[in-house]
Amino acid sequence: MRRILIASLGGLLLMIAATGAAALLVFQRLEAAEAAQRSSLIDHSNWMRRVETGILLSGTLARDYSADPNGAEAPALLARISQVETETRRAMVQSTGIEDELRGEVGAYWQVLDFMLEMARKRASPGVDAYFRRELAERRESMLQVAAKIGRALDSEWRLGESRLAALYNRLRWILGAEMALVVGLGLVLSVGAARRLLLLEGETRSLSAQLQRAQEEERRSIARELHDEIGQAMSRIVLDVGRASKLTESPAVRLQLAAISESAERTVEAVRRIALSLRPSMLDDLGLVAALEWQAREVGNRTGLDVEVCAEDSAGEMPDAQRTCIYRVTQEALQNCVRHADASSVRLGLTKVDNSVTLRVQDNGRGFRPGRTRGLGLLGMEERVARLGGRMRLRSEVGRGTTLTVELPL
Repeated sequence: MRRILIASLGGLLLMIAATGAAALLVFQRLEAAEAAQRSSLIDHSNWMRRVETGILLSGTLARDYSADPNGAEAPALLARISQVETETRRAMVQSTGIEDELRGEVGAYWQVLDFMLEMARKRASPGVDAYFRRELAERRESMLQVAAKIGRALDSEWRLGESRLAALYNRLRWILGAEMALVVGLGLVLSVGAARRLLLLEGETRSLSAQLQRAQEEERRSIARELHDEIGQAMSRIVLDVGRASKLTESPAVRLQLAAISESAERTVEAVRRIALSLRPSMLDDLGLVAALEWQAREVGNRTGLDVEVCAEDSAGEMPDAQRTCIYRVTQEALQNCVRHADASSVRLGLTKVDNSVTLRVQDNGRGFRPGRTRGLGLLGMEERVARLGGRMRLRSEVGRGTTLTVELPL
């Protein structure tokens, strides 16, 4: 599973990288195509504008020259007309894709214009001038019509290019959409797989933790029984033997020493009993949960001076061993927290059973805390115990107003 997840994640990253690289490449191609199309349209527009400008300007200059072919400004007009002709023909040569029809019309126009200027210089007459003007007008009109047709053709070509670019953009969107859908689908598959794996691991962890706690409880029960039955009884026999030995001697010093030994042995018996009860109180199994909670309350009160009140009916402690052990351990941890951290003077323990659930409530009058910012291992351990049995734990506390711990367990 680990290899599959790693391979799938690597494939997902590669797909994302490939998608990004392909998108960049396609966008570059589209940008280059659009730039080339725009450059071609600008070039065609420029040379057509130069041709049209040259034709119109040459007609005006030719009219001024024909009006006074021998005047002082005639040489300058001829030079200007020649310059315009040169520029117009150069524009026709430099441009590409020009139709032969427009090229022929421009060439015929300049032939007629040159012949008209030559005739005006040699033999000017109103009839010849009118004839040439009519010819020039016809040539210019024909040429402008051809230029307009070419302009429309260029516009059509531009629109066709725009439609092709739009089709490419649309195709790119579909490709990117499909790739993104594939990436999202693979990501969802990975997420589901990872989530299932995590849930499986979480379930295994909880199962192992539950087994560990059951093993700990069994070990504690076994150690407590061994301490009580073996060591406790052996120490009790020692106390009896010391008592009998003290009756057999007449020496006051020996009796004093035996009395000290007996007292030490009795303290040891009490310590062993207390350790055994803290590990696993036998009354939890023999007398039930309520008796174990009352004993624990007395022990905490005697040891620390804390006033612990237990409010529970005997029937409230009748439940399966797992729930009984959970409530006892949660109460034990809660009382330890009251002693260590709460600085409380009194604690109230409440145990109620309604229908198929049991509720434990531990309330103190301590200094309180902020549950959202303070979360120790003890609280986490209690939450884990309760959650493992399908229960719920709530913690309510305010600084200076005590703490209330509520545990609800299903039966």
